[in-house]
Amino acid sequence: MRENDIRTIEKKIGYEFKDKALLERAFTHASVDTCATKNYQSLEFLGDSLLDFIVAKRLMEINPNAHEGALTKNRAQIVSKEPLAEEIDHLDLSKYLIVGKGENQEAITSQSKIKSDIFESIVGAIYLDSNKLAPCEKFVLSKLAPLFNGDSKHTGSHDFKTELNEYASKHDLHVEYVLLSKTGKAHEPTFDVEVKINGLDAGKGEGKSKKEAEQNAAKVALEHINR
Repeated sequence: MRENDIRTIEKKIGYEFKDKALLERAFTHASVDTCATKNYQSLEFLGDSLLDFIVAKRLMEINPNAHEGALTKNRAQIVSKEPLAEEIDHLDLSKYLIVGKGENQEAITSQSKIKSDIFESIVGAIYLDSNKLAPCEKFVLSKLAPLFNGDSKHTGSHDFKTELNEYASKHDLHVEYVLLSKTGKAHEPTFDVEVKINGLDAGKGEGKSKKEAEQNAAKVALEHINR
């Protein structure tokens, strides 16, 4: 990654990296190298967890009287792939993604999932570089600020997992998601997930991410319940 590009990215995200290689890794697609330390996938994994925590913490701060179900639903809407992808578009960062030789960079970065991965990998990279939560919070809360006020066209998106969890809680049932398989290329996987209710098979779902597969499985389970 060129020095000018690094400086531009740092300016856009509002954080200057001590380890520039970590920033480059945050923009390196798995098609370049499947080694865990050579692409953004593990950074995205870390960033996903940090993002959930940061958003949950902020929602509790601004909605101290909100119930768990409402907080879970709001968090799911904010951390879903569409708003994260839109912020990457707004920052014009997807063009910096490094892809493998022979891969179509434009086709890869046109996917909302990839762009949301970039957002999460940036969060993970900031945390590892700073070894502090505060810079991650600053990035996340500054970039996603409108979403905490409900100013998003995605706030009406259907969260099937939350709906199923609320149903299970109301009827004292236990919900569990089981990963059945992960197939496809390392940088373009397909996940198959099954949801169990009290140990019984309730529905199966497929998706380009584990979260998407779980949502689709929950949707099937709800369809069975509502019949």
